[in-house]
Amino acid sequence: MNDRFKAGAKRKLKIFNIDSLVKFSSTNYVKVLIPYTNGLVRLLCLEPGQSVALHKHPEGDEVFYVLSGKAEFTVSEETKRIKTYSIVKAAAGTVHGWKNGSERLVLISILIPPSSYKLAEQTAKMKFV
Repeated sequence: MNDRFKAGAKRKLKIFNIDSLVKFSSTNYVKVLIPYTNGLVRLLCLEPGQSVALHKHPEGDEVFYVLSGKAEFTVSEETKRIKTYSIVKAAAGTVHGWKNGSERLVLISILIPPSSYKLAEQTAKMKFV
């Protein structure tokens, strides 16, 4: 990783190219933690045919943004085909999983603890200077 992204770096603006983080494995999907997000934002990279079994996160919503590819997403008892630029949300405690199609799939996964919604609302307020 470039020195400018190391912990303790004194730069305020942190920019990186997602393409440089994408990694694939023929044996299992790859989860890459996005720097400076405390593990709450991850890049998920799946080869054709790979999947993530049904699971849930009791303490947080999970929101997915599809950067590239197509997949079959299941949230609760509903399954839908999704494609590039789609957003999928699985609420806290809701069973969800996905299966990749015939091309590589790259997702951004954001975990959101429910208590952060009020904080997010406060933080999103803008003060113009």
